[in-house]
Amino acid sequence: MYPFRDFDCVIRPSEINMLQGVFETELARTKLRSDTDEAEALARRLVALYQEGVRDPSLLAERVRDR
Repeated sequence: MYPFRDFDCVIRPSEINMLQGVFETELARTKLRSDTDEAEALARRLVALYQEGVRDPSLLAERVRDR
């Protein structure tokens, strides 16, 4: 039911804000609307990278561009 139930990764409000900022910057850069499948895939990639340990906003942005 919960795909990340076995993963020990708490995302705090300040980290959510940082992820949101990277997400919005990438949406603007790619000219994507937030209600598209591509935007959802971007958000999923950002969260996955965060859960893998990537915490720096610049590195997150760089890594989502590489995928």
